[in-house]
Amino acid sequence: MKAFNTKKLIKAIANEHGKTPREIRAGIEEVIDVCWNNPDPQVHEFWQSMSPRGTRPTVEECILYLSAMAATEKLMVEERLHRK
Repeated sequence: MKAFNTKKLIKAIANEHGKTPREIRAGIEEVIDVCWNNPDPQVHEFWQSMSPRGTRPTVEECILYLSAMAATEKLMVEERLHRK
């Protein structure tokens, strides 16, 4: 399996949207901050689960975690479609 390179991904997103990688990272950091500071315990628990330390996730941890969730969901949907 090919290793996931968050640096290349951020650069590709930046190029696609006419932004710099720094701007993309800053946007992701802002989302992490807003979600991390959400007073809802369930939301906070979800975001704590992204980091192996249970602390505020890094941009890389966030991307990897959400990518893994999306891949898992995709597999589950495909499996349900094949059962029909």
